[in-house]
Amino acid sequence: MSGTTVAVRTALALYPGRYRRERGDELVVVFADTTEGVGPVDKARELLDLGAYGLRMRTGLTSTSRGGRLAALAAPLVAGAVGGLAAGQALLGYLEAGASPEAWGTSFLLPDWALLGPAMLSAVAALAGRWWAAKLLAGLAALMAVADLVRAARSPETLQPFWEFLYAFQWDGPFVMWALLLLAAPGDMLPVPTWRERSLLLAAAVAAPLAAFTDNVYTSWFQLDSQWRMAMVAVPLLMVVAVVRDRYLVAVPGLAALPWVFSVNLHGLWQQEGGVWKLLQPAAVAVVAAVALALAVRRKGRSGPGGRLAA
Repeated sequence: MSGTTVAVRTALALYPGRYRRERGDELVVVFADTTEGVGPVDKARELLDLGAYGLRMRTGLTSTSRGGRLAALAAPLVAGAVGGLAAGQALLGYLEAGASPEAWGTSFLLPDWALLGPAMLSAVAALAGRWWAAKLLAGLAALMAVADLVRAARSPETLQPFWEFLYAFQWDGPFVMWALLLLAAPGDMLPVPTWRERSLLLAAAVAAPLAAFTDNVYTSWFQLDSQWRMAMVAVPLLMVVAVVRDRYLVAVPGLAALPWVFSVNLHGLWQQEGGVWKLLQPAAVAVVAAVALALAVRRKGRSGPGGRLAA
């Protein structure tokens, strides 16, 4: 068995079992015909596309599924939020360094531009309609964010690893989850930018840093009031209910904002509730409720075609 055949079989393993049994041989033949005479780069790209679509089918993130369509609708807002928050954090780092280019370069440039640079370029790529580049750059920013989270928790001078992780998660978490949302959006559903999509992207790019820096939410002593707590529960639930009712556009702003809302408040909630064990209790209830609602959505999706795209 050749290396290419092994690679194709490996990619097919990502497909649901029933689909693989029914269509696997056909996919192998189609792949062989499509890649006949092409170079190794093109063959590798076709192989990645083959595996990626299988993963989409397994996770329910295709262009005909609710999750895939919702992610695609949210993509302009998500891309704008990624770039806007990165630009805001870059400006904040510049101001905290005393507006000195030398200090900014040594204390800020090396560790943080590896994250913020790709994040800002991701928004530019999305603005130009280059969604593959936007996804790639957002994914690179997410990898840098994960590396920063690991560094914060495992640094030799860290006395409280979980505290440091959650504190760093306030800054890094949104980039990880926004990148996952962009990667979840099927490529054939992503829009060719018009004035509407560009306006949404730019509005999100302005709104993200404004929301982030209008209060002291990043400080370790920030306390949530009852309105914030209710909003954190009500907005995701209303978002899911909107999807169940096929009201996709109602859910899009909430989905785009959720990564930042979740990340920036998790640290404060943990401290306010008195530790991780007390935080896990409401988290477990929320996870059970989310799974139940997701299963309800999936059963509804199987009984008929996808929902409307209008609110």
